Amino acid sequence: MAEKEAIEEAQRKLRSEFLQVLRSRRPSQVPLTVELAKPVATPLFQDAPPSIKEIEIMESCPKSDVENLEDLLEEENLYLNVEEGEQGRLPLLILQLKESDKQRKRPAVVFLHRSYSNKESMRPLLKAYASRGYIAISVDSRYHGERATSATTYLDALISAWKTGETMPFIYDTVWDLIKLADYLTHREDIDPSRIGISGESFGGMHAWFAAVADTRYAVVVPLIGVQGFRWAIDNDKWQARVNSIKPLFEVARDDLGKDVIDKEVVEKVWDRIAPGLASQFDSPYSIPTIAPRPLLILGGAEDRRCPVAGLEIPRSMASQAYGEFQCLDNLKNLEFGTG
Repeated sequence: MAEKEAIEEAQRKLRSEFLQVLRSRRPSQVPLTVELAKPVATPLFQDAPPSIKEIEIMESCPKSDVENLEDLLEEENLYLNVEEGEQGRLPLLILQLKESDKQRKRPAVVFLHRSYSNKESMRPLLKAYASRGYIAISVDSRYHGERATSATTYLDALISAWKTGETMPFIYDTVWDLIKLADYLTHREDIDPSRIGISGESFGGMHAWFAAVADTRYAVVVPLIGVQGFRWAIDNDKWQARVNSIKPLFEVARDDLGKDVIDKEVVEKVWDRIAPGLASQFDSPYSIPTIAPRPLLILGGAEDRRCPVAGLEIPRSMASQAYGEFQCLDNLKNLEFGTG
């Protein structure tokens, strides 16, 4: 019992410290309000759009055998006003089956896109889960989708964060949005507030991971190829693949630091600047256990160089200890497939 209480206290402490960091670079807050939006005709991708194969994979997500599914789907396009500023409006895409019983509360699941993509890319998953009775939601992360204006919006925001230290576009600012999203979802009359899950792919997996750390209202958590050890990667010289995914940022930091090459010192300084604590007190060995006892499924790629599985040995061990103390080890699963 004493060990369980110690874990609960550590969870509260880390969550409080993380929320303090999230609040540290916020513009003026505004009342949470909702606006109607229009469907996006041509979603913005900041890299190559999904290939035919990738689209086929997404569309292979199992659906319930619902006749005339397209006719039965109800779509909402909304904006949540979460704070002041150009990034303060959170675009939502929501799919659900038309429901004759308007009083019935249904489970909800949030799906989050990878970097350089958009909420519309999640539509096949939203459709599949809507067919099974869920209210399925996706959002544009900061500087993506409707919150972007060009193919360099996200990279420009990262470089600005490094230069000014005023924003946290790598993970943290979108986590703040997801807290506000939970505020909205838990007050919808058609959603069961105790049954809200969250998942995401790659960058979206990181958002799902840290949103669950920050907000216990996300009751089930499934990050796909997102959980990693940032400090482990630095210490074991395995940071290159992650850095290369946003390389222009690190090239600017290299030059600003008077270096000839991007090295571990550059990597550490960038993480500390744009996402304080990411490679220290909020890294996976400490943050993943805070999700206990909620169900957590970590999906990764055995050969994924951006999220090396060797870097998850310690987080898995510490998470297992936490789930064990809560007597719910079955709520923690980790699966690895292929390359990620």
